[in-house]
Amino acid sequence: MTLSIIKETIELPSITCDANGNAFLTKRINLQSGFRHMLQQVDMFQDRFPTFAGQGSQLAEFEVVVTAYPSIPSNMPFTPTSTLSYPAAGDDSILFKAHRQVYDFSVVQSFQVGQYEQFPSVQIAAMNKSYFYTDHIYINMCWKGDADRTYENLAYSFMLVVNDIKCNNLEHSLGVLNEQHNAMCALIMSNGRMNSISNLRGNTFPIWRYGGIRPENTISPLAANSYFLEIATRDAEEMQSTVQVRQAVADARQMSAFDAALGLRRPDWLRFGLNQGIIAGPIRPDPVPLKYADNGNTRMF
Repeated sequence: MTLSIIKETIELPSITCDANGNAFLTKRINLQSGFRHMLQQVDMFQDRFPTFAGQGSQLAEFEVVVTAYPSIPSNMPFTPTSTLSYPAAGDDSILFKAHRQVYDFSVVQSFQVGQYEQFPSVQIAAMNKSYFYTDHIYINMCWKGDADRTYENLAYSFMLVVNDIKCNNLEHSLGVLNEQHNAMCALIMSNGRMNSISNLRGNTFPIWRYGGIRPENTISPLAANSYFLEIATRDAEEMQSTVQVRQAVADARQMSAFDAALGLRRPDWLRFGLNQGIIAGPIRPDPVPLKYADNGNTRMF
C-alpha cells in the first residue's frame, strides 16, 4: 500500500466556446501499471479569476469530472440553456465530480462567491473507496458559457491522493476491461419510474392495504371438491360428471390476483395426482369388466 500525492494544473490563456456554448478540456495523468488504484481525495482550487471578453452574460458555469478514461458528454442538458453535460456523479465511470458558477470579475471581486459542489462531498471524501485499475487517470472539464465567446485567464489546480495496491494480473485485466465498458457513456439515461400513491400502497405495502395476511384456501366438501375424499362429509355423497371433474381441474390451475384469496373453492394442490384420463382424454363410462380364473387370479388379455 503506497499513497501517491499527484499535483496537476490546467492553465490556458484563453478558451473559445463552440456554437452550443461549450468548451471541453482534458488532461491525462499516467500512473503505475499492475496496481489497483484507490482515489481517496481530490482537492480543487481556482488560481485566477477568468475574464469575460466581449458582450454577453456575466455568469458562466463549468463541470469537472475525474475518470479512468476520457469522459464523453451526454445529450442530457446541464441547464435549460446549456447542453451536453457529463454523466451523473453516481455513474460507475465517474470517480469525482464538481461544478461551480463563475462570475465576471467586474461584477464580483471575491473568490467566496459560487462555492464548489462536489461528489463525494467534503465530509466523506476522506473515506472514499473508489478504485480503478487502468494505468492513467483523466481530469475532464467542460466550460459552459455563451456561444462562440472567448474567456481568458483560466487556471485551476488539482491535488489527487491515490492509494496504490499491488494486484495479480487476472484481477487487473478484468478491472481494466470493466472500466473500458463503463466508459462507454449513454447519450440519454432514463432509469427512474413514475409512480402514484395508490400504486405505492398496493405494490410496496400490500399487507397494509388489504389488512393482514392473504386469505387461505377455502375448500368446500360439495360436488367437485368431494371426489378426492374417502368418506363423504355429508349424509349423501354427491356424484360428479366428467364436466365437473374437468372444471375443478381447470379452476385449480387458474392464477389468482395478488390481493385475492389463494383459492376460493379449489385447493392449489388439486392439480397433483390426477388420473391421466381426466387430464388427457374422456373418462370411460363403463370400464372393461375383470375376468377371473378359477383360482381367483385376474385374467390378463
